[in-house]
Amino acid sequence: MKKVENLKEKGALIKADIYSRDNAINGKYRAAKLGLENLTDIKDSNIFLLETLQMKANLADKMIADAESQGKNTNDPETIRELGERINAVGTSISRSQAVGTAIWDSFFYIILYALVVGIWASIFNASFLRSARWGALIGIAISLLSVGPVIAFQRTKEKVRDMSFGAGQLWGKLGIILGILGVITFVVKVIFLK
Repeated sequence: MKKVENLKEKGALIKADIYSRDNAINGKYRAAKLGLENLTDIKDSNIFLLETLQMKANLADKMIADAESQGKNTNDPETIRELGERINAVGTSISRSQAVGTAIWDSFFYIILYALVVGIWASIFNASFLRSARWGALIGIAISLLSVGPVIAFQRTKEKVRDMSFGAGQLWGKLGIILGILGVITFVVKVIFLK
């Protein structure tokens, strides 16, 4: 595909590419229920989603060709339905705004979490909770900008966004929660036994 600067023109070209494929014309995309047969509701400027659908069409074409090379009849409704299930299992397309929204939401969580954790630990050492919480928020921002945000924001399927969000939670979320719980326990012990 030639280089296109205008996003709407690029989106229209991607739609034309998908519509002009043999498997779109012969109805195999529709029979497989891939969601590639009617793209009129998708704005031409939504390049992220259209590129994801184009990747799905590439995968569908490859899997249909592989099935045909193995002697399977892809005109058979049951065969194409099974292929469609396998193709759709790769993931449900997501718009960039949904992926970015999840990345922002997760980032706020880490900023608040690490602000609280550092504030709690600062209180143990008689430092200002609020002043120290700002440093914790900066740690949360660094985690979000360097790790969580970019990884989640550039995923192309709902399943990948969910998996990346879960993975970040397992790494950064659990670490913050464990440090926070240890901080609360240490603070309580200090208040009770070290008055």
